[in-house]
Amino acid sequence: MSIQERFRASTLAIVLMVATVSYGCQDENQVELQASCPVDVAYVTASGHEQGARYRAELKASFQSVSYNDHRALMAVAADPYIQHSPDLADGWDPVWDLFMNRSPDFSTRQMQWLGKDGFLDNGNFLVMFREVNRGDSTPPSKIVDLMRFDENGKYAEHWDIRQPLSNETASGRSETDAADVFVNNPVAYSEQIEESNKAVVAAFLNLAFNEGNLNKALTEYVDDNYIQHNPFIADGVEPVRQAFASGNIPALCYDIQHILAQNDLVVVQSKVTSTEGVSAVVDILRVRDGKLVEHWDIMQPVPPDSEMPHDNGMF
Repeated sequence: MSIQERFRASTLAIVLMVATVSYGCQDENQVELQASCPVDVAYVTASGHEQGARYRAELKASFQSVSYNDHRALMAVAADPYIQHSPDLADGWDPVWDLFMNRSPDFSTRQMQWLGKDGFLDNGNFLVMFREVNRGDSTPPSKIVDLMRFDENGKYAEHWDIRQPLSNETASGRSETDAADVFVNNPVAYSEQIEESNKAVVAAFLNLAFNEGNLNKALTEYVDDNYIQHNPFIADGVEPVRQAFASGNIPALCYDIQHILAQNDLVVVQSKVTSTEGVSAVVDILRVRDGKLVEHWDIMQPVPPDSEMPHDNGMF
């Protein structure tokens, strides 16, 4: 299956899941799923930001090598082996190089600079990038999160991505990818201690809301009343979240948290989310101020069958 065919299949799956959110109903399978969700505390995280500048420089060098059509320069900053989790690309650097070399002339990308210095959140040996992409190949524009791991030599060694087509409109009237000016114009510089506390707040919220099935308590304890929402299907505030789930139209969700990374007031969570509709890769980006969730973005992509993956690594 080509990248374009995969993208169209993914788009259709998301449309069907949205239809379930709008018209579905609770059933015995959902009740059983909710009852079987374990509280998840076994996830990968990292600490510190000492290597962030080094990793950003390595990644910038790899981008420049592509623009100069310099394969040797790319391999100088690339780890071998390079582990791929994208459902679009096989392991190794050759598929990445081929993708770059065969892009449509109409390809465009816009990186979210609010995520961190030069548009990257860095934490330990990880970088995170959030962007809008138009492939220029008849597939719809999308939002994409890239999660990148660097090895002990500072080489780019492992990659995950999750992408979702952008909606034509949002319930809040906000962009799905931009950040609220009230926070962007009033930045904070949190200590590592507060960053770790923010990770714990986000993990506690996801576990309580979904794995323990107590959304109302989670919203009351962890979410600010003026919650800013970038999910295209839910409006700003706490009550629209409560109403969406209280309606019984959203299937029960089990969150298997894979990675939690943080810098300043932003926390990025990559999860394997199971519902009665199947398994999806989900990234939640949450802004935490004074111990409360104040802003939220998410990206969701249905996980394809193993037989359709171009490698044996899975999306996680």
